[in-house]
Amino acid sequence: MPMTKIKRPLIAHFLDTAKSDEYTATGITWKRIGNNVTDMSIDYGAQTETEQDIVSNSATTDVTGYQPTSAVSQQCTKGDEIFEFITQLRRARAILGDCQTWMLNVDMWYSTGEGANTTYVAEVQRVSVQVDTYGGAGGETPTQEFTINFLGDPIPGTCTISNGVPTFTA
Repeated sequence: MPMTKIKRPLIAHFLDTAKSDEYTATGITWKRIGNNVTDMSIDYGAQTETEQDIVSNSATTDVTGYQPTSAVSQQCTKGDEIFEFITQLRRARAILGDCQTWMLNVDMWYSTGEGANTTYVAEVQRVSVQVDTYGGAGGETPTQEFTINFLGDPIPGTCTISNGVPTFTA
């Protein structure tokens, strides 16, 4: 199989703007993050432990866990459902369970099937949304910055997308 570079739109991130209790809920409302977002990456925040034996010249570092986050800077865009969802959290200064929802990460470059039968590798993750800043400099489009904090372990699965609406299966 030849190597090919992956384009950024093929890594998709969705938030449940209905803040459902379960990712399997009937009322779950997935909205894609991306409109007027120019950069978004998941920082896996590896937690490590390093030790060096008294008889060794080199230390050993073990990965003991992860603390993933994703910082997002979005230009304020009236009508964008993610912007409006984050605005609601900001106005409420939501904390604890009130700022928690589900995130769906879909690797659209990793698929099987074709057309309507295309299935993508995906994972769903409980997250808390932390609103960081709102505003900006004069003469510029204001931004709303937020951090998505991952809670616990992801649930691996697959996803189909029909008319822009994903359906996740664990």
